[in-house]
Amino acid sequence: MYLLFYTDNLPENSNGCANAFIIRIRPSCKGDEGLLAHERVHVSQWWRTLGLHSLLYLVSKRYRLRAEVEAYRKQLEYPHPRYSQDQLRELYAGWLSAAGWVEGYDLQDICTKEQAFALLA
Repeated sequence: MYLLFYTDNLPENSNGCANAFIIRIRPSCKGDEGLLAHERVHVSQWWRTLGLHSLLYLVSKRYRLRAEVEAYRKQLEYPHPRYSQDQLRELYAGWLSAAGWVEGYDLQDICTKEQAFALLA
C-alpha cells in the first residue's frame, strides 16, 4: 500500500523517492514501470521493518546497500527503452559505488563498482 505523487520536488540527482509509504516520481518519468517498481520495494522495506527502514537506511551503510540492491534488482526486471540490462547494471553499480550523496549512495568504502555489479546479477 502506497501513495504516489508526480512532482519535481525531489533531490536534484533523483527521478524518484520513497519516504515511508509515499512515493514521489518526476512527471517526466511517468510510465517508467521499473522506477515505480524500485520505489515500491522501498515502501515494502519500510512496511517490513515497521517503519525502521528510514532510520536503518540513514545509519547503516550495509543496510542501505542491501536495500538498494534489492530495489535495483527489481527495477532490472523491467525493460528500458534506451539501455540493455547490462548497461543498466553498469549504471546502477556506478551509482552504488560512487562517493558522496550527490554522486551516489556514499557506499564507496564498503562496495566497489565490480562488487555492486556482481550483487545486481
